[in-house]
Formats: sequence, C-alpha cells, structure tokens
Amino acid sequence: MVIDDLLQRRLVVLSGKGGVGKSLVGTALARVARDRGKRVLLIEVDTPRDSEAARYLGAPPVGPEVTEVESGLWAVNLDPRGVMDEYVRETVKVDFLARKILENPVYHRFFAAAPGLPELMVMGKVMMLEQEKEGWGRRPRFDLVILDAPATGHGLAFLKVPLAASQAVPVGPVGANARRILHLLRDAHRTALVLVAIPEEMAVVEAAEFERLAREEIGVEARALVLNACHERRFAPAEEAQVLRLIADDADGRLPGGVPLRGALQAARRQLRRAKLTRYYQNWLRKRLPLPSISLPYVFDEDIGPAAVDALAARLAAA
Repeated sequence: MVIDDLLQRRLVVLSGKGGVGKSLVGTALARVARDRGKRVLLIEVDTPRDSEAARYLGAPPVGPEVTEVESGLWAVNLDPRGVMDEYVRETVKVDFLARKILENPVYHRFFAAAPGLPELMVMGKVMMLEQEKEGWGRRPRFDLVILDAPATGHGLAFLKVPLAASQAVPVGPVGANARRILHLLRDAHRTALVLVAIPEEMAVVEAAEFERLAREEIGVEARALVLNACHERRFAPAEEAQVLRLIADDADGRLPGGVPLRGALQAARRQLRRAKLTRYYQNWLRKRLPLPSISLPYVFDEDIGPAAVDALAARLAAA
C-alpha cells in the first residue's frame, strides 16, 4: 500500500503548487501516522497564520516552538529569520555577544542578502529535528517528520540550496552541514518526496515538472503523488445520461421540497463536468508521472476542521 511505504520513512517532504492543499494533506497524513502509534512532528515554514495544521485540528496557534497539538502529534512553524537567530545564539553561546551580533545592522543586511541562507538554515533545523534524541535510551524524539515545504516555485530552490551550498563551500561547517542535509534528502530509506496537486492544468503541469527537476537537478526521487480536491463521480452512467437528456429537453418543474428542477440540473451538470475533468487529469498524470498515486475528495466545508481532516485521513489510511 502507498501509505504503508511512506510511513516507513523518517522524513516526508510535501511539495506542490500554492493552493493545492499541502497543509491539509500534511495534517491528514500526520493524523494517519499518529493513529498508527507514531510520534509525529508536522513542520510548516513561515506560515503567516500561525500554523494551518493547528487551525485544521482545532488547536491553539503554533509558532516557532515545537508544540504538542494532539496526543502524539506535534507541530512547529519555522520562521527562517528566527532559525538563523537561534543558530547564532547556539554558536556564540555567550548571551551578551550573541545579542550584539543580532542587533548589528550588518547582520540584518547579511541575512537578507546572502543567497539561499534562509533556506539552508531551515533545512538544517529540519535535519536537527529529524535526528533529535531523548531519554536515557537516546531514542528518536519523533518517529516521523512531515515537512510542508514551500510551493513548487520556491520549493525547488528550497530543496536545491543544500546542493548549491555543498558545491560552493567545499570545506568548513557550512559545507559539511549542507552535505549532510543533501544526503538526508537523497536517502530513499529515510526520506520520501510526495508531490501534491489538484485536477487543474497548472497544478498538474507544475507537479510533473517539479518531479523531473528534483530528479535531474537534485538527485531526489519522488515517492508518491497525492491528487487533492478531486470531484468524484456521484451518478451512475444511466443517471448521468438522464441528467443530460433533461437539460437538452429544457425540462422544467420542481423537485420535492420546492427545489427548482432547472437549478438542480445545472448543479448536476457542473458536477458531471468537474468529475470528468478530474478523470482527465488523473489519466494525464498516470501517463506522465509513473508514481503511486492517491486521490482525495474535494472538501466542501467552508471552514475546514477536524471532521474534514478525519475524512481525508481515512482515505489516506486506505490507500
């Protein structure tokens, strides 16, 4: 099963075009792993609304500190600048000197101007969290870390930074750290890259292109594809034919409860078109992306909450 394969890894990286529901998919995946007895950490990067995952789970907002939002499920919202400041404090160790550095305008300009530095710091923090140990037995603190990576446009650059840094800085701690991060990303036994898309042209095209570039330019193989927000078939073929026939005949009248027949038929036709489009992109992706895939249904809830997460988690668990 697809989900069994993913949950054998220690790090799952989700990437996809903005607006495809990566955070919701990541939250549902975290719930599946937690329900199977794993200690799960869900990482978001610079999310402006204090963690989408916490909101979906009905938990209080989550910031840069690792916070348990449910039993066995933790979340953190990493701010690149905060991660860099933390690195300075841990490196300098003397609080007075660290404050001097952090308050220096040169430090602020350096952080803003250094290409790829924020991304490298965040990836380094992700690696530290994945490797974090606890207790006398020094067991991993988390069994699974799920990274909700930036959208594909920025996401590829985000994942390429360790490669660029390892090549640009062949010696020293920065280069060594970049190589460790790159090794983690390329290790198929520890890490799985999962592409997330929706049945729309731009989203599926970007997913296919991201898969190719990640493989060719970074050496990271995608492990699975999640097609989110699918409009599924709601009518039997005979019912579909009847809907289209009634529309062609310009049928009028009212359904039980006073619902206008024409309005109901128009809604049914929209559903037929959306389901047909979903099937088209499912076939398109099967031909162009030979990856294990999971289709998740469109969530109609205006305010997505724990019930929607549970429904998607059930679909993921069965995949």
